[in-house]
Amino acid sequence: MRENLQRRVAVTGRFEGMSLGEGMALVQKTVAAMDLPPSIRVVYGGIYQEQQRSFRELLMVLGLAIVLVFTALLFEFRAFAAPTAIIASALLSTSGVFFALLITRTTFNISSFMGLIMVIGIVAKNGILLLDADHKFRAEGASPRDAMIQAGERRLRPILMTALATIAGMIPLSLAIGAGSQMLQPLAIAVIGGLLASMVLSLLVTPAINYYLTGRD
Repeated sequence: MRENLQRRVAVTGRFEGMSLGEGMALVQKTVAAMDLPPSIRVVYGGIYQEQQRSFRELLMVLGLAIVLVFTALLFEFRAFAAPTAIIASALLSTSGVFFALLITRTTFNISSFMGLIMVIGIVAKNGILLLDADHKFRAEGASPRDAMIQAGERRLRPILMTALATIAGMIPLSLAIGAGSQMLQPLAIAVIGGLLASMVLSLLVTPAINYYLTGRD
């Protein structure tokens, strides 16, 4: 067969008992060991090509989401310290996503990538609750240190309740209960892992970064 005035040979296959990433790693390793001449060009298509295109598009969505969240926070707090603290905590919370996928042996795919993007927004909401209370206590005359501690005590219960409620709602999906739930199982696992990490980071990292950026005097 010919395509774009070049001879083309299509080699197809199907993976069984392994993920797409594991299978493609074996294919690429085998092709690299064949020592093909420079005149032969190898292009990986099919589902793998679609996955790579989707990953690139989701990376753009993730970057746009971070920019939009940061811009909205900037308009709300009218300073760079609070948005920076909230975004830093949200990005650090994504470590919980990868840890949850690792311990459950779930592949990082398009569904789990969407869960990662959802975690950014949920964690940002927790940061808003916390720093809004922090600014309120500072406006009432409390020192930055006392305002940070009082805000953590005041917002501890709302942050834990919203996170635990979301996790509880995601548990059936993470266990693949119900028809068609296996497609969204990685998303649920990613959200649960991110929220578990955010419950600690939102109460520690967010106020700490804001405290050091706004001054400790």
